[in-house]
Amino acid sequence: MITRLTRYALAYPLWFYAAVGLGWSYGLTSAYQAAHRTGTAPAAGLAVTAATIAVTFLLFRAVDDVRDLEYDRVQNPRRPLVTGAVRVRDLKTLFVLGVGVLLLFNAPRGLPVAGYAAVLGYLCLTLLVEWRWKWPDADRPLLNLPVNLPLQTLICLYVYLGSTRGQSEPPSGRDIAAALGFVLALTHLEFARRLVRDPAPHIRTYVHQLGVRDTARVTLALPFAAAALELAAVRPWFAGQAAGWLVLLSLPLPLVAAHRFRRGAARWSVGLAVLYLLVSFASFAAIGLFDGR
Repeated sequence: MITRLTRYALAYPLWFYAAVGLGWSYGLTSAYQAAHRTGTAPAAGLAVTAATIAVTFLLFRAVDDVRDLEYDRVQNPRRPLVTGAVRVRDLKTLFVLGVGVLLLFNAPRGLPVAGYAAVLGYLCLTLLVEWRWKWPDADRPLLNLPVNLPLQTLICLYVYLGSTRGQSEPPSGRDIAAALGFVLALTHLEFARRLVRDPAPHIRTYVHQLGVRDTARVTLALPFAAAALELAAVRPWFAGQAAGWLVLLSLPLPLVAAHRFRRGAARWSVGLAVLYLLVSFASFAAIGLFDGR
């Protein structure tokens, strides 16, 4: 089983999970710090948060592979679960053991472990509802979106509880704005990777429900909405907080992707969407470096 799970993990972009974990933990914590000019969070705690988020995304991938097995047999026949390189029992074991290890890993931190428990509780609730009532329909991603967004928001809460301010203060409006900005940046990637100009009827894409033009508009609008929320959180127009304008650095990337798509590209550039997300995370971390003193 260990060999199969190792091969399973290596079949996915571990570098991306690691980058998301680092960017989400350091970037969002920096945004919280810049919003209130609090002190720097402990490096050890941030490292635990980053590792937790990275491993959690791998566990989410395992859950999705089990849920989407029948769909992947047709659409993604090279997935490890479809080819038999890993078994359903293996992935269930990975999830249970992974959750247990991460809870123990976070237990000494106090409040953050409660935030992480909320993440897992919500995930288990959605899985129970899906298993018991077959809702929402996996073939209608627009219905799944409002179910998945709270999960990302709870991860932002977990990050907040590990920050300097989160140890003593409830989230303020500016903290919530920073978190929602992160969620919208992640949602841009979700829309971008599913945006195909001429999808087959059985492909899971927002295009089937919104149409190509409106899906492209939403995909382009999300990064700008995310930037607006981050600006509202860090308020760079005040003296001493000018580094907050760095949130705008990533916006040319979705503009380039939109231009390519408008010129006839078959799909929105997933590579540019990933790069946008990573640059956004890096810009948030830089804001904290300059303004979060």
